[in-house]
Amino acid sequence: MSAFNVLGVWANLLIAMKSNPGSEAVKPEIVLNANLNEPSVALLEEHYTCHKLYDADDPVGFLAGVKDNVRALVTSGFRGFDRALVEALPNLEMISIWGAGLQAADLDVVKEKGIILSNTPDDSRIAVADLAMALLISVARQCAEGDKFVKSGRWATEAFDEQGIGLYKKTCGIIALGTIGRAVAQRAAAFDMNIAYFGPNKKADVDYRYYDDLLAMATDSDFLMVCCPEMPETIGLVTGEVIRALGPDGIVVNVGRGICMDEAALIEALQDKAIAGAGLDVYQTEPDIPNALRKCENAVLVPHVGTATRDIRNIRRDMCLKNLQAFFAGEPVLAPVYVPE
Repeated sequence: MSAFNVLGVWANLLIAMKSNPGSEAVKPEIVLNANLNEPSVALLEEHYTCHKLYDADDPVGFLAGVKDNVRALVTSGFRGFDRALVEALPNLEMISIWGAGLQAADLDVVKEKGIILSNTPDDSRIAVADLAMALLISVARQCAEGDKFVKSGRWATEAFDEQGIGLYKKTCGIIALGTIGRAVAQRAAAFDMNIAYFGPNKKADVDYRYYDDLLAMATDSDFLMVCCPEMPETIGLVTGEVIRALGPDGIVVNVGRGICMDEAALIEALQDKAIAGAGLDVYQTEPDIPNALRKCENAVLVPHVGTATRDIRNIRRDMCLKNLQAFFAGEPVLAPVYVPE
């Protein structure tokens, strides 16, 4: 075979490979920094060679072995990325955050290195607000205790003497009337509760009672909904004094950030029965939860699942894939956070 024929064969082979993006040989390589749900990972693996950093025993060595061919990184809002990770991938051009959160993202290094950053905005406020109400109702009506009582078989021989707390006409104090806080307020109002809120500014478009003093709002409230993001001014915002101001029938629910609440003070209040209970989706050192908190029978604890609905996960999965596909096709990403000029 002549040299020209050999070149022709190779040219045709390359064209065929490029026309078949499902081929293993031509799949773009990406790094996964977070263990997404199984269907999402499976979908990404259909289109890309996925290097799973979250499974690596030696992350540094792992990255050193894949760094040359990786142009994109997928991470979650919770895990984010830092300078060390970005600098370990010298050919990195794009980062796709699975979720909307940027709290764990090093935005400075992205801008310094001219890396495209995208996320997957969605209507997660609805899912978070739904969970906030589920936690409140579960604690107030002692659903967890009732579930254990029935499943243990005790109902056949004894009465369930626990008395729950009603929601009707109670006051629900909301910390931060942002998108999540507003969705919580709408749901609480549907239960005929009185709504109050605390924040830096009074909102002109709502009639809810405004407080610029958190302790005063807690004193006047039956339930406290923590919906604030992590910011310098919200770290440790919910103190032990604020928690105890709710009184023995008070309930605190946290769907914001664990660091916004004094967790040790909350545990003491629960142990002392200074409040009726707590419903928590977020924690200071998650997923490592203090033993003392896990032993509190008057607390309902869930593993940071505020946005974990099939609806939200499907939106994030599809948007993450579309952002990646747009990038590798040389097109603008659908949900840009930062795009270098």
